[in-house]
Amino acid sequence: MKHLFTTMLVLFATLGAKATHNRAGEITIEFLGGLTVRATVTTYTVPDSPADRPFLEVNWGDGSIDTVPRVNGNGDGVVIQPGVKKNIYTYEHSYASSSTYTISMEDPNRNGGIVNIPNSINVPFYIETQITLNPFAGPSSTPVLLNPPIDDGCVGRVYEHNPGAYDPDGDSLSYELTVCAGEFGDPIGGYLFPNGISINPVTGDLVWDAPTQQGEYNFAIKIVEWRRLSDGSYFPVGYMIRDMQVTILPCNNNPPIVETINEICVEAGDTLEFLVKAWDPDGDPVTLTGTGGPLQQATNPATFNQPVSAQDTAVSTFRWITNCSHVQVQPYTMSFRAEDDPPLNEQSLVDYHTTFITVVGPAPENPQANAQGNAIQLSWDQSVCGEVVGYKVYRRIEEYGFVPDTCEVGVPTYTGYQFIGSTSGLAATTYLDDNGGAGLTMGLRYCYMVVACFPDGAVGYASEEFCEELNRDLPIITNVSVRNTDLVNGSVYVAWSKPTELDTIQIPGPYEYRVLRSDITDPANFQVVGTNFNLNDTVYVDTILNTKELELYYKIELYNAEPGNEFSVGESDQASSVYIIAIGTDNQVQIVWGETVPWINDTFEIFRQQQNLSFAYIGETTQHTYVDTGLANGIEQCYLVKSIGHYSIDGVVHPIVNWSQESCATPTDSIPPCEQNLTVESDCDELLNNVSWNQSPECPNDIVEYRVLYTSTYGGELQVIATHDFPWNEFAHGPLENTMAGCYAIAAVDSFQNMSISDTFCIDACSNYSLPNVFTPGGDTYNDQFRPFPYAFVESIDLKIYNRWGLKVFETTDPEILWDGTNQSTKLPCSDGVYYYICTVNELRLTGVVPRDLHGFLHLIRNSEPGPN
Repeated sequence: MKHLFTTMLVLFATLGAKATHNRAGEITIEFLGGLTVRATVTTYTVPDSPADRPFLEVNWGDGSIDTVPRVNGNGDGVVIQPGVKKNIYTYEHSYASSSTYTISMEDPNRNGGIVNIPNSINVPFYIETQITLNPFAGPSSTPVLLNPPIDDGCVGRVYEHNPGAYDPDGDSLSYELTVCAGEFGDPIGGYLFPNGISINPVTGDLVWDAPTQQGEYNFAIKIVEWRRLSDGSYFPVGYMIRDMQVTILPCNNNPPIVETINEICVEAGDTLEFLVKAWDPDGDPVTLTGTGGPLQQATNPATFNQPVSAQDTAVSTFRWITNCSHVQVQPYTMSFRAEDDPPLNEQSLVDYHTTFITVVGPAPENPQANAQGNAIQLSWDQSVCGEVVGYKVYRRIEEYGFVPDTCEVGVPTYTGYQFIGSTSGLAATTYLDDNGGAGLTMGLRYCYMVVACFPDGAVGYASEEFCEELNRDLPIITNVSVRNTDLVNGSVYVAWSKPTELDTIQIPGPYEYRVLRSDITDPANFQVVGTNFNLNDTVYVDTILNTKELELYYKIELYNAEPGNEFSVGESDQASSVYIIAIGTDNQVQIVWGETVPWINDTFEIFRQQQNLSFAYIGETTQHTYVDTGLANGIEQCYLVKSIGHYSIDGVVHPIVNWSQESCATPTDSIPPCEQNLTVESDCDELLNNVSWNQSPECPNDIVEYRVLYTSTYGGELQVIATHDFPWNEFAHGPLENTMAGCYAIAAVDSFQNMSISDTFCIDACSNYSLPNVFTPGGDTYNDQFRPFPYAFVESIDLKIYNRWGLKVFETTDPEILWDGTNQSTKLPCSDGVYYYICTVNELRLTGVVPRDLHGFLHLIRNSEPGPN
């Protein structure tokens, strides 16, 4: 049967040579499972053409080709409007392995007279679609295009079209215009995009503003499928190319206008309903229709009463009772189309409007948080959506007050919530937050939100915020404040809040607080440095310390000291002193600091020592660095930093204030001047290189000297060739004797001998070696020798001169040449005439000796006739 089909194809192709035929088309692919797909080739052709195709050949991209029969209209196709027949060809194919395949169809006949395709009747019609078959990527069906690719427009009126693409796999789609393809899928030579044509890469709206010439035009729209990965990124899984045709006619009609919403979100289970209105500015009758994914759903498809035709204004209601199976990461698109019905002899026009609809999964209900030791147990109700594959958990300290917008899904980063973990499975509705095994911090109020996750990566609305804090059954450390800065006799004030929820039955007392300390040299090695014996005694001053050089860490252990029942109840979180480092630079000091504390530090105040040795406030910041500017170089400055913070629970000292140790530094200019902006220009006549430079206006004026650096070879070592005090910004280097090639840089030096060196600027030698085209030997001492014009920087040449018979009459390597017109071989004078020379000039350039070729004609004219040469 296939051989019979092929024979028939050849017959039809022979009969249809030069016949007008294909106007538009595309190939769609349906994934059937495994490695099997069904291809549907849809073409739009001229009815009653001798090139009509009952069969087409489809190239599957794996080396196999099938002859595919037409299946619609009892195998004859269907005329859908005057001048347009719709043809559908379907066939199934199984691939041998997973890969990326390009399915294509080529037909020898386009219709004739297409304005933007030269000689279109002789240009083949070609369309292709690419798919990726990968068991890990999931199904790979192409989009379904719901709006036909045959349209009309008017000269001088904006033309619009939308393919009405719906992707059954829920992939994201992008759109771009590409050149229509011809034989073998190659871009058509001479193809032209008219002025004003564009396509929206997100909505697929093709707009032509506006046609100026009537006739038929073809455009190719490439629709790319993008699949979302688990990390939120996208990768392309295929594309399809629709070749469409637009007929532009003269008319006085104005297009209708569609009005409705642009985008909307709806929670799965809710009913979405909105009006769509189409009206005509000319008062003509108008017909409103709609296409899109919501109308194609297998369960609970949307409804849109269509077509609706009315005089002047048509109105219809879009209604969709959504359910959980509709939830997907990509929004659905609805394409609403209005077409007017103008008076006779006027061309009808259309308008499109795209509405994006996102169906969002519901928020988890009834979230709960309960403290368990140094962790918090979270729970929530199972989602009503059976499609849910798990849940994501987010946390922050203290409530944010998040009220999501209707299209705000998941947990936005601006809320300060951070992802801390997830569960897998619909029924996995509990999560233990133990801070990754490190335990949570007492004194902080932890707040959470939970979202449900769907198979394609979509997330639903976030749950309400729910919060909890750990039980206060241990000390809460509040202060590690340096009181005195010294290498030996430093001291630190340590304070804490006593436990208020102590189980006195299990832990009857008496109690001890044990103060433990470590330092930056060994932070994990805590040692007991003091003991308090009263539960209300929550202050300890640690002395005889090196607070100048060491950042100190403390924590408080609660100890049950009951005789015969002694044990450690537990420890507070550790906290360190604020340790600062002052760094002197030019006329300023930068202070940087760090601390490890369980509370939240909100702000830092900076103090500088005055002449009377007291410290005065100079500024504050929320960062861990501060720059004190406008200082005199050479004078030491000393600083303290005060941290101000809080816990997020009641019953703890507020605010929490701690002081750093003192740190001193001397402002010193160690910053080099700005690098100079350098240019070099050659003066080939004067054999000079003119060097000039400047600096950006925002740079400080602290330069005292400039130095010009130079090397004659690329990559050579730069040497100082000139110096001058500021101000100075130009230097003439030359006249140069050996070469004008070289590389330059400018060094800028300030009063502290800090130096910057600009980028190197390299310039090549002048190529000024040239030859005259006439000389007149004859003994009158005027122009008696063939020699170059004035030149420089030439190492040697290789010159050969030939007469009109191609015989060499002279050659030399001397750049001066000095040929007197004598044949070098016969020693006889050369006759008048035209000679041809070939010359290789070996010039001294930046990278060394570089050859340059010259060739041309030379006229030899004598004052008296010589003998034969």
